[in-house]
Amino acid sequence: MLLYIVYVGLFGKRDVGIKKKILGQVESFSRNFKRVFYTVYSGQIMYLMSENNVIEQEIAITKKDCNRIILNWIDKYNISKTYIRYDYADKWFIQFLKKQKEKGVVSVLEFPTIPYDNELSNKRLISEDKYYREKMSGYINQCTTYSNYNEVFGIPCIPLLNGIDIDKNPMRTCREADGSIVLLAVASMEKWHGYERVIEGMAEYYKGNGERNILFKLVGEGPETDKYKNMVKNYGLGQHVEFCGKLEGKELDRQYDEADIAVGVLGAYKKNVTFQGAPIKTSEYCSRGIPFIYGYHDTGLEGNEYYALDVPNDEKGIDINEVIKFYGSINSFQTCAEEMHSSAVKRYTWDVILEPVVSFFDKQDCLCNL
Repeated sequence: MLLYIVYVGLFGKRDVGIKKKILGQVESFSRNFKRVFYTVYSGQIMYLMSENNVIEQEIAITKKDCNRIILNWIDKYNISKTYIRYDYADKWFIQFLKKQKEKGVVSVLEFPTIPYDNELSNKRLISEDKYYREKMSGYINQCTTYSNYNEVFGIPCIPLLNGIDIDKNPMRTCREADGSIVLLAVASMEKWHGYERVIEGMAEYYKGNGERNILFKLVGEGPETDKYKNMVKNYGLGQHVEFCGKLEGKELDRQYDEADIAVGVLGAYKKNVTFQGAPIKTSEYCSRGIPFIYGYHDTGLEGNEYYALDVPNDEKGIDINEVIKFYGSINSFQTCAEEMHSSAVKRYTWDVILEPVVSFFDKQDCLCNL
């Protein structure tokens, strides 16, 4: 039995991206192990889930309560393996790791972001985490990240890519060229997405008497949406920028069909990350078969892909003339879509990505049976 331990909620609108990722991993693990449970922490209640059903729930006010409850479930359901999505380290988390190791549980710790110091806003948590995270290597034998590290805090590391459900990200049908260029960003509009760089670049382009019709469509909603809307108003770009709101299913598919180039993460520098990572947008855009712009070192790319435009990881506006050249360099968008989607099938499914983690668990099982 494997338990996927999560210390965050998956029930809210803002949790959609994390939920999609976690459930994708859970489904993949389920194809390799007898049964997989996972936890959800929401509204000071810790839930034990399996196949989208609530198996148990208990009130948990503190992190200490969460860990006590999880240890009880490990005993009750004969859990032999845990995969932990890292939250932060404190005294109670170290005690939890120690106790599960004493029970003979084999555990892998996932770091969603490395480095993550800038994501912790509470000074007390930052201080605690910096002290206690150095102790984790005594209780964890393997970790994973979405950055290109061989070791994190003394723990051997398996670098991962972000996986997707290929069926939910179908290859698009490319539109007929009409002289305009449609840019598409699909995201939760967080500050590190950096889409103000596109808006600023468009403002500069038209200030310099740019003649090409560029349309930037933003799908999704989040903390930066109002900022982007104010920028568009101030720059007078209303006819060139469209806010589509949150879309799913066929409506989202249509936006991909009607776009030419997608926009990935452009604000990694805000996390103080020169960035070696693999944001899920890369996987989704490849599966959809849409060329894209990105501004960081993506560990899932070789760096010379003709369908990906790498721009500097800084605060400067995107050079729209470079985007126009990029658009013109792609001879056949439909052939490009087919090649990108085929590559995604081979590289970006969770079964392919998690194979080294499954192998690690299997190897530990073999060692335990000797």
